[in-house]
Amino acid sequence: MEKKIYEFTNDGNSCVIYDAKPPRYWFNYLWNENGYCAQVSQNGHGRSYYLNERADMCMINNNDARYFYIRDDETNKSWNIGAAPLNEQVESYQCEHSIGFSRLQSECQGIESSWSIFVPQTGFQEVWTFRLKNKSRKTRTLSTFSAVTFELEGFSYPRYYEMYRCLETSFDRELNGIYCRSAHPFAPHKRYNAYLAASEPVYAYDGDLARFCGAAGSVTKLDASAYALFQRPDVVVNGSDCTNSEAALFILGGVLQHKFILQPGETKEIRMVFGVSESLDEARATAKMYADAKRTESACKEAVEYNLDKYSSLSVTTPDSKINHIMNQWLKKQIDCCIVGKKGVRDNLQIAVALLNYRQEKAREEILECLRHQFRDGHAVLTWYPYDDTRYSDQPFWIIWAVCELIKETGDYTILQKKIEWQDGGAAAVVEHLKAAADCLIRDKGRNGLSRIYFADWNDALNITTDPEAESVMLSHQFCLAFRELKLLMEKIGETDYAEFLKKEYDTMRKSINEKAWDGEWYMRALSKKENIGSRTSEGSKIYLNAQTWAVLGDVVDEEKLPKLLTSVDSMEHDFGFPLNMPPYEKYSPNVGRMSGMLPGLFENGGVYCHATGFKILMDCKLGRAEKALCTLKKIMPDSEKNPSTQSGAEPYVFTNCYSTHPKYYGKSYWSWTTGTSAWCMKGLYEGIMGVKRGYDGLEITPCFPKEWERAEMTRHFRNADYHIVIENPQCRKAVTSLPHCQVMNSRKRQPQRKIFVAAVLIGGLKQKNPRLYQGNKNFSIA
Repeated sequence: MEKKIYEFTNDGNSCVIYDAKPPRYWFNYLWNENGYCAQVSQNGHGRSYYLNERADMCMINNNDARYFYIRDDETNKSWNIGAAPLNEQVESYQCEHSIGFSRLQSECQGIESSWSIFVPQTGFQEVWTFRLKNKSRKTRTLSTFSAVTFELEGFSYPRYYEMYRCLETSFDRELNGIYCRSAHPFAPHKRYNAYLAASEPVYAYDGDLARFCGAAGSVTKLDASAYALFQRPDVVVNGSDCTNSEAALFILGGVLQHKFILQPGETKEIRMVFGVSESLDEARATAKMYADAKRTESACKEAVEYNLDKYSSLSVTTPDSKINHIMNQWLKKQIDCCIVGKKGVRDNLQIAVALLNYRQEKAREEILECLRHQFRDGHAVLTWYPYDDTRYSDQPFWIIWAVCELIKETGDYTILQKKIEWQDGGAAAVVEHLKAAADCLIRDKGRNGLSRIYFADWNDALNITTDPEAESVMLSHQFCLAFRELKLLMEKIGETDYAEFLKKEYDTMRKSINEKAWDGEWYMRALSKKENIGSRTSEGSKIYLNAQTWAVLGDVVDEEKLPKLLTSVDSMEHDFGFPLNMPPYEKYSPNVGRMSGMLPGLFENGGVYCHATGFKILMDCKLGRAEKALCTLKKIMPDSEKNPSTQSGAEPYVFTNCYSTHPKYYGKSYWSWTTGTSAWCMKGLYEGIMGVKRGYDGLEITPCFPKEWERAEMTRHFRNADYHIVIENPQCRKAVTSLPHCQVMNSRKRQPQRKIFVAAVLIGGLKQKNPRLYQGNKNFSIA
């Protein structure tokens, strides 16, 4: 029987990994709203960092060093709970990555051990709990070594003020641990001191990693070689003890050694705190707090409950258990993770609109914050920390789209009158920000009447440097969507004249696109003086996915062109999803820019860019192509049938940014967790396939079910009410004439505020022209 590499727990809240050496590190991210984050691999190592409200970073251990060693002092046999970095074989290994914690456990030499890591709901630290149990029949003498590095990097400073010149480590008895003090004169905030403290008396310590690691540790700085240094640290493998060293300059760290004598059957526990502080006194107080076992257990429970509660207002139950496991908790956690420390208008707005499905207040906060980084002329910065005003053309579109979605979600039109600052000074009502964005899109038209691309649009790597007047067909489609949406909003607030103006602009742009950008079977991607990109006559790539999907989403394509467009899109299908462009560029073209300079099949140059495939799912749902939508979603889901995690390397519980089609990196993923793929796949399932969409007058329910799905259920918080929506598919069995009421109680373990009764019947798998509207704060049932 083939050994399982991983499995989800029944509630889907945890993924249990049974292989200590998957194709690459499988991470969990643990963080709190104070800005502290711990990245934890299946071996326990990973980066820890703190971000303040301005996204000033303090990367505590930039080289990912977080290790725990166990040594039998009688036999000198040493190992790690998570197998690495010593790479000694352990038994009964497993790593449980859960929504609110990670836990590693294994057994070696008759010693059963576990290591739990969580980030408390408040504070600037992570807390570890180690448990050792002697399962042998003799008394055992063990040494344990907890090891981290201190880098404290993450901000800009003048040359020759490198952080390592300003750091020193010392052991503090009251802290019962190593404290790393920073004296950096240009640190943007005070929280650039770090520490590692323990609940049990420290036997010995090292603040100089050269003394712990040995001769190889005498290099001047820990960087990519850090893992190698920690693979065979001299103190551990030679049977010696830490040297009680302290240090300044170069490779600073914290190593705490403990000695335990365990009788047969006896268990020992030690708790540790790793974090940042403004002062030694603060570090001492925090360490003292978590030295208490009951306090630590309570804080862990609070952190887990907080994280589960944060995501509890949205859930789905489909016939596909894998979809349920990933979409009910992990997808929401991944989207939440994408917003941690991110300060970019385009990216934050996409993530925020996904957050509207389950964290409405956080989404509102993010959308309004993005408006503060819009200029009075309507465009916006790419990122505001670090500040980057490289002229990307698509920022005004995302502003209009996100604010319209926010008002649909809340039903609160007073937001439009809220004064928000401009990036270049002064302030104006939100409605004026929207109009400025619309004016910017109108003003930024090129020679063919389409939207100019400037440095880039959504595709960062499409840089047409040979023609400053080059036009983006994708952004022109988005122009149409933005003006259609803004027109509806203006009609709702009584600005009918402006709404009519927007309608004319929409009609003009739509006409221009169809006259200038249609290539006979698909839409071109960009128009430039030198050549039209994404045309049958183009050098290199002939077709781009986004120019087709957004033609549907923006209501640009007409009935005559639609069948040809869909045939073209379907011809792009790949086992892993849909490549961004086909075929890949074989050589660099300055008229295309960065993407053509990459190897064919990598990243934007013909790779399966999952973010863009997410757009395609929404396109399929808009057209009632239910089977296509579900198939596309499953292709880019983690651990897919045609591209399992053993091939892609990606974690089996979160979405990745893209898959390579290059033969020498075939099927591999580049990175996961922080990708807009997550936001668009949430929209694809909840708003597309389930069809539960926000509207100005209430929820619109227009499901797009595949034939094989008989029934699905969904909970959704909307305008102070909790909805439970049941969808049954008459294509899968005989249509029912009525459905039982579905009672919804408050899902957040408080007294129910009200009971909502909702039932919805899907009529076939077709797009409904007249969606049912459900207004918040009402009780009703529908058969």
